[in-house]
Amino acid sequence: MTDMEQALTISGGIFAVMMLTQYGRRKYDLHKVLMPIGTVPAIGYFYLRGMPGQQADLVVYLVGAAIGLACGVVATLTTGVERDPVSGQVHTRCGVGFVAIWTALVGLRVAFIYLAEHNTGFREHLGTFMAEHHIVQDAIAPFFVIMALAMVLTRVFLLLARVRLLAPAGAPGEALTRGSSPVRG
Repeated sequence: MTDMEQALTISGGIFAVMMLTQYGRRKYDLHKVLMPIGTVPAIGYFYLRGMPGQQADLVVYLVGAAIGLACGVVATLTTGVERDPVSGQVHTRCGVGFVAIWTALVGLRVAFIYLAEHNTGFREHLGTFMAEHHIVQDAIAPFFVIMALAMVLTRVFLLLARVRLLAPAGAPGEALTRGSSPVRG
């Protein structure tokens, strides 16, 4: 499988899972917390085992994690959280903003791989940068995987915190409480 095919497969898979499980109004329950917490380590192990571990590569991974963290914050901000006043059930609502952040990230990853494979100027600049900073080519894929996994985990824990800040079911003025969000993304 070429780097481009691998990028499309991994990015497309993560994008599809996120859209199929998060887009629209969704019931928020323990499954929404435990599923990603359980799958992220498995995905990480599968895609990250044997990754390069030189000092420069570790910095690349930290940058990927930081970008993923920032994108996870943005994805969380585009997610509404609300408690149904009658049933007390919590729901999340993801819309256009949520799709936009994920589409942008997948697009940037695919564009990066495409340019690295097909654009001589980009490939030369990338190669020079990597050589000057002692970064090996095999550190690129883990960078993107770490970025995506950090984004998913950041969103999981931030949504959990927002849900915990919601007023209990039936509390007066519930729609205006801290932690509920009018954002419809």
